[in-house]
Amino acid sequence: MSSSENIADHVDGSKNLAHVLGFMESSAKLVHDALNSQFASRDDRAEGWQRLNSAMRYSLLQEGAKRFRPSLALMVADALGESQDLVLPYAGAVECVHTYSLIHDDLPSMDNDDFRRGQPTCHKKFDEATAILAGDALLTDAFAWLGEAYAKRPEVAVRAIVELSRAAGSHGMVGGQAIDLRAQRGDATEIEELRLMHQLKTGALIRAAAVGSAIICEATEDQIEDLSDYSAALGLAFQVADDLLDFDQARPEAGSYCAMLGPEKTREFLFELTDEALEAIIDWDERAETLRSLVLYNRDRSR
Repeated sequence: MSSSENIADHVDGSKNLAHVLGFMESSAKLVHDALNSQFASRDDRAEGWQRLNSAMRYSLLQEGAKRFRPSLALMVADALGESQDLVLPYAGAVECVHTYSLIHDDLPSMDNDDFRRGQPTCHKKFDEATAILAGDALLTDAFAWLGEAYAKRPEVAVRAIVELSRAAGSHGMVGGQAIDLRAQRGDATEIEELRLMHQLKTGALIRAAAVGSAIICEATEDQIEDLSDYSAALGLAFQVADDLLDFDQARPEAGSYCAMLGPEKTREFLFELTDEALEAIIDWDERAETLRSLVLYNRDRSR
């Protein structure tokens, strides 16, 4: 392949949009139903508990959620020839961790956002204390769900729990948020620091969705390594695509790739990351077509 060519040029992407959107729509329903059941309302509980449960459900089951991460977990199961039901509890736990992070990111002490997906944020709908508790509960309950779901396979359960907890903690989302808070104070941010921030804050959980699913499916170590490389590139590409979609020439956001590199070089970076993801699974068979299509969909998405 010549240096002027991209791997993506040799992948049939003509149907990737419809294919991926169809898969994500069906998997979103599966995940929604699982979450709705796992965090069901209870009329027999104290009012304080019911308020907490309502806040958790409000953020977790909200319309407009992409369910990108749990959908990726289910795609990995398909690519490995395993049932989606096998990894559904893990996919649901990943979405719980993601939703907790959104609730806490929106708090006045963090990003101080009043709306998400066109709806009042959790602390605006309820109150700040309830929002904090809702996030805390979702994070904690996610690991209880995993432990219960895979209790009969303790080695698999422990490894999956470690994978997800690392992605959520100081070596993942929390660490990335700490870097982001420093950047928001106006401190100078270098391109490598920006990349690290996004690898931790956004990419770590996307990687955990893929790798944890592979662990649940008892994939080979070579397959897990391929998926680690694939999802690490995809996770960063997801953030770069977001930066391009959010770019405003009149008011470029400080600490974004577009502001630091310019939109043209940022798009080139997105194409490079797309190629990296595709390269990681280049030897996989046709069952991995959904994973390939997801990378192209992310590269070309308009929202």
